[in-house]
Amino acid sequence: MMRCSIVLAALLATGGALSPLRAQKTPPPTTQRPQTQPATTPPTRGKLPPTPATQQNGAQPSAQPVTAAPASVQPPASVTPQAARPAVGASTGTYTAGLAMPPYTGASTEDAWEYTARLGRMLDSTIVTLVETFRNTSGQPMIGASSPATLSQRERDRWARCRDLYWDLTTYAAAVRALKQSLGPDPALQRAAADLDSAFNKSLATVECDNVASMIAAPDRWTPWQDQYEAAAQRFYRDFYGQVREVHERDRALVSALNRFLPQGHRVAPPSGLPTNPPFAGAAPS
Repeated sequence: MMRCSIVLAALLATGGALSPLRAQKTPPPTTQRPQTQPATTPPTRGKLPPTPATQQNGAQPSAQPVTAAPASVQPPASVTPQAARPAVGASTGTYTAGLAMPPYTGASTEDAWEYTARLGRMLDSTIVTLVETFRNTSGQPMIGASSPATLSQRERDRWARCRDLYWDLTTYAAAVRALKQSLGPDPALQRAAADLDSAFNKSLATVECDNVASMIAAPDRWTPWQDQYEAAAQRFYRDFYGQVREVHERDRALVSALNRFLPQGHRVAPPSGLPTNPPFAGAAPS
């Protein structure tokens, strides 16, 4: 009896089996997951246009990783978190100039033809509207602009309008990509749709409208602001017209190939071609 009392007293004195389990020791700092810190500069590249479904429900497009391009290939334009998250609009859930193309929902080849006819007309209108937005501008960024406040209200409005048209144009690219398999087996029509899809894939400069509009709306995300504004605007002015003109030419070819299959009253008047020279002040018409 005395031996049991001694053992029990020893256990109580040392906090043994009768005491609660203690919490585990905190792991050393090297094994803990570091807390995520807010980015100090906007990430670059990698933004993909929203899909038509994204534009309907207002979801935000996500950035995708991009691998380095070889020296001979022009890299995509830089992108910011502000540009990658369009503000919610009243009707479509994203930035828009009211010229977005709704997703294709037809079930027959004839439905696809009618949808393509509408796409051909609306794409012509959207590109012409974009070109007119920059009609008689200098075709150069405002040199020395150190902040959005140094830009005129007209200049700020122009970039906001261009951003809206950029997002509308992404709906046409998505529509053509999804439509190609629904147009029927005609080789000429299939080739015209593929050529338009390819032209959209090469049209990269209009994303700069989104970037510059984001610089104006959220200048603190861009450092140094002046350098990034000038670089983005220069890329846009250098390349946008040639690229959207090529998209427009492929649109005209698609309309011509499509008209062979449409009934007389449903045929599309082929869009007029755009001039060779850009719309900037001093550029000679052609």
